[in-house]
Order: sequence, then C-alpha cells, then structure tokens
Amino acid sequence: MSSIRGGVEQSRERLIALVLLLQRAWQYGALTQEEIVRELKIDEFPVAAKGPRKIPAYEGNEGAVRQKFERDKARIRELGFEIETAVKDDGSVGYRIDPSSGYAPLINFTPDEERVVRLALRFCGFGASGAFSVFNEVPAGDGGLESSMYYTPIIRALNLHRAITFDYQSGANKPRVVEPLLIDVFNGVSYLIARVRGTEEIKGYRFSRMTSMPVVLGEQFDDVADARDVAKAWRPEFARSPHPLDVVVTTNENYADLLVRQYPGALSASKKDGKVDVGLSFDSPRTALRFVVEGADRIRLQSPKSLKVELAEWLKNVNRGKTPSMESMKFDGPATNDVLGQTLQLLHAVYVAEDGLRISELAMRFGLDPSHVRLIMDRLVSLEPMAGSTDGTGAFPAHVLKECDDWDDESHDDSTYRADFSDLPEGADEPSPFMWRDLFELNIALREASRVYDDAAIHSAIEKIEAATSSYLQVEMATNEPLLAQVSEAVAEEQQIKILYTPANAEAASTRSIEPREIKVLNGHTYVRAYCLNRTSWRTFRIDRINAVVATSPVTEQRPRDLVVNWLTQVGEEGDEVVVVLDAPLRWLFESLPNAQWLILKDGRHAVKFRVGNEHFLDQLMLRAGAGAVVATPTFAKAGHELAKRITAQL
Repeated sequence: MSSIRGGVEQSRERLIALVLLLQRAWQYGALTQEEIVRELKIDEFPVAAKGPRKIPAYEGNEGAVRQKFERDKARIRELGFEIETAVKDDGSVGYRIDPSSGYAPLINFTPDEERVVRLALRFCGFGASGAFSVFNEVPAGDGGLESSMYYTPIIRALNLHRAITFDYQSGANKPRVVEPLLIDVFNGVSYLIARVRGTEEIKGYRFSRMTSMPVVLGEQFDDVADARDVAKAWRPEFARSPHPLDVVVTTNENYADLLVRQYPGALSASKKDGKVDVGLSFDSPRTALRFVVEGADRIRLQSPKSLKVELAEWLKNVNRGKTPSMESMKFDGPATNDVLGQTLQLLHAVYVAEDGLRISELAMRFGLDPSHVRLIMDRLVSLEPMAGSTDGTGAFPAHVLKECDDWDDESHDDSTYRADFSDLPEGADEPSPFMWRDLFELNIALREASRVYDDAAIHSAIEKIEAATSSYLQVEMATNEPLLAQVSEAVAEEQQIKILYTPANAEAASTRSIEPREIKVLNGHTYVRAYCLNRTSWRTFRIDRINAVVATSPVTEQRPRDLVVNWLTQVGEEGDEVVVVLDAPLRWLFESLPNAQWLILKDGRHAVKFRVGNEHFLDQLMLRAGAGAVVATPTFAKAGHELAKRITAQL
C-alpha cells in the first residue's frame, strides 16, 4: 500500500490542477506563467487544522518558481501531453494544452466489448503501467507488453500524418526527424517504421531506444502508398538485398520435432544412429547464424561450410573483453510512482464506470490505502485552482461527484465517486478516458487474445479502436504454438493435462502432469502458469516448448495457493544480480529482460544490471551476444565459456 506524504500530495494537487487548467485554457485562452503563479492555489499538506488552508502553488523567489514551473511542464509532457505556447494580444506568452494531444477520441464499448477488454488486458497488457485497473476489479500484476509513454505522441502523429522528432540511441544518441508510417510489433517488441524526412529511406526505430519524448511537428506529409508498402515489409533483420541461406543441422528426434513445429517449411530426415537431420532456409546469413547460436549444443551444424567458419569465429569471442570495475558503475534506482499518471488513472476508472466506484473498489484496483483514495478523489471533486479569478469555481469542473451513505461520518464512509457531465456546454462531447497509448495497448491485447478466445466482441472492439485512431498497426508472431488452443481449453475447463515438455536447456522432452490456471504473453511467447504434479509446486511453462498433450482428465484436488503474484517476470525479481557491459548495437538482446536497469558508460558502451536464477540462462545469453558483451560481475566472469568450448568441439 502507498503511504501519504505531504510533499507528494502537494505536488500531486499542483500537477493535476495545472494539467486540467491548461487543458481548459485551450478553449478559453492561454494562461501566462505570471497568471498561473499569481492565482493557482492548492491545499496545504500536512493539514494543521480541521481542514487544509489554501496556499499558492508556486512560492519562493523568481528563480525557484521558474524552476518548479519548468519541472512541472516537463512531467506533464512526459505523460504525452503537448504544452503549446501562444502569443497573446498584449505580446505576452501564454500556455495551453490541446486535449487531443493526449486523449484519443471517445469510444463507447458495449458490455460485451468491455468484458473482452478486461479479459485481454489480463492476458497481455502493460500491467500496472497501463489501463488494466481502469477495467479490472483486482490490482494489476506484471505486464507482457513493452510500456512506453512515447506511444501517445507517435500514434497521434500517425493519425494526423505529421512528422515527428525525437532523440534515439543507436551507435550514438542523436536527434531524428521522421515521417511515421506504422507501428509494427515483432515478437512483443514495438518498432516505429518511418521514412527519414527528406529522403526515401525507410527505417525502424525501437521504442525502448528512444531517449526523449517525441514531438509532433506542425507540417503534414504526403501519405505515399509505395512508402507504406515498404514499411509493411520492413523487418528487424531488414536488408535491401537479402541472401537466403539453406542450413542443415543434426539433432535428436525430440528437438527435431520441436524445430519442425516452430519453423514452417523445415524438413527432417531420420538417420541410422537415431539422430535426425533438419533442413531450414533463412533470409540472410545473419539470421541463420543466430538460429545456430540459439540452438547451442542441442544441434550440430552440418552445412554450409561458410556458416561453420563464421560460427567458429563467433565462439572465440563469447564473454571476452575488458570491463570497468563494479564500483565505478552507479545504476539509478527504480523510478518512483508518477503521481500525475496515477491520479489520471483513478479519474479514468470513474469515467468508465457507469454507476461510479466506491473507495474500497478503487483501493482494491489500484493497490492503494482507502484513506489515500479518499484524499485524492475528494480533491478532484472540489478542485478549484483559480477560484479567485473572474472565471469562478463553476467554470472548472473535474466532472466527479461524491455520494455518501453517511454524510455525518464522511471521513469513514465508503463513498462512491461517479462522473457527471451535465455541466458540459451543449453539444460538447464527454471527455475521453483513453489516452492514445491506452488504445494502442487495448488493440495489441485484443489481437493477442483473439489467438486464444473466439469471441465476436473482440473483433468489434478492435474495429472501433482502429476507426478512432486511423493509424496503422501490425502484429507479427514468429513463434508457432499449435497446442495453444488445447492448453487454453484446459484452463477454461479446469483440466489436468499430461504433456511432453522440452525445457530451455534440455535436449530431450520429459513427461509432466500439470493443471494450467492462467495464460499470458511476454516477449512474443505465450506462457502458462500451472501446478506441476511432478514437482508438487507452481511452475511456468512456455507453450511452444510443449511437444504434445498426451492425456486429459478433470482436476480432482484442491491445490495450494500460488504465492508468486508476478509469475510472468519472476526471472527479473529473483536470483543472483549480474552486470553485463555491451556495445550499443547488442542492447536489443538484453532489453527484453524484466526489471533490467541501464547505464551508458563514458566509453559509449552500455551496462545492464539484472537478476538470473539459473546459470544456464546466463551461459545461453552470453553465447547469443557473442563479441561485444562481457560479464562484469566477477562471480560470473566465465559465463558461456564452457558452452562455447562444447560447441566448438562439434565443428
């Protein structure tokens, strides 16, 4: 549960008052900094008397006030809102927020569509960083999508056909100016596919490598169909002239079966010694090399010879290189909760709930203490930031009403908050509860859920979202999961299933009897949480590693409660801490690790800190990284060395 701190609450009220005030200024006229500093009032915390007294939101000397005001504007921009400057009639500079810079058009979901939205967000969403708690009645767990505030301006730019600019970390961190064409999601990783302004070059930009909030520029660009066709064909392995490469590897029967299922078009042929040859075709030598490296010592490369030579050179450089001392690398701590984003989420949940929400319901959804919810929501009800101005209090509605069962004991009543739009100007639309990034999250989650759940409401909800955004989105899953439907049915019907399963580092499949309970998506792969009767504990299984479902039966016993709430990203929460130093182009390989922390070193290399619960996982990771990545943690200085030697011996 969150604690209430005076400084945080004053900051919360100042930020929420400022963002709502500047949105209102879009309709009634821009406000100068002097007007805001002179008239914006907030409640004083901690409360010294029966009720808080009103104090100026910005106090101090001119320099301190300017710094605080600029910090507040930056925090508002970090949430995706565009603060515009406008020159007033007297020549002074005023500020305002176009609500459409942050908020998408209003979408009215039917009850069935709301039901599937709740279902989809549990299956695949941002987790606590997204819209989960706006729709679901329980606190959000971990999420399977890459969360980013940068979706909001980019989706808006796609909708408006406008160019954008942002800083981007590739070989170096530098500004880019591009014309956005579509967002493509490859195996759970989001890329902006865009045309470099002033050229015909189409490039992909990974969202997690953007280092500044994208700014939507004023000019529109021509929507050229040819450029969009090229953008739809772009891949992370994109090359202008791809050179397909045929590869033959030898493995055991079990792993061969897994490869044939995962790579459509693969062919297998059994040999006399019980081994199996598997032939595959790849778009480029680099893709083929990556496949062989990921197979590690479970496969033996037979041909072509050129790939053998390249692999031998790769293996020589696994986890080799110089590292800075551990003491010299200072990683920032985890980001604190964003009070502005949290407050807006509470407000949006009330907007979506037709009958309103009680304090206890909001506290449950957002994992907050009920007294904290009451404090936040009561101020939204009574917010009057410039009550002393000629506009009066009634001109600044927060659109929230409070209903009490016992007004005489209001401080303990489980009050209900509901949206009220009766004071909107005639013909005005109700405020939308969705930011652009929310609709992106809902769209992806619904598309992913459609692979598991056959429901017409999913498709109608997607159609409404795409009609509202007018933006282009592709979702591509390279993983083949033919048994997903059977596992999903076992979850729905509360069945016990017997499976043949190949763990990440094993050559052979083993028999497991499991009782599946929940399915989620992370990094392009679908996982199931299940009670494993073989291990008599809760375990997580990757569905594309299930070779077969060999038997099904009803569940007959009550199992112990699963104590791991965030089971999807447990790899990032438990185990030994490891620091790896790597060249910038290798960053993509480590970005999918949950809860990883990053640091850019003076020599331009990147350092990443994460946790591993299994040394074999780190061996595989360093093998895949090859040259340019080295473990800085002394305990794991030789990670991957023995594995590289075993593969080299097979060449």
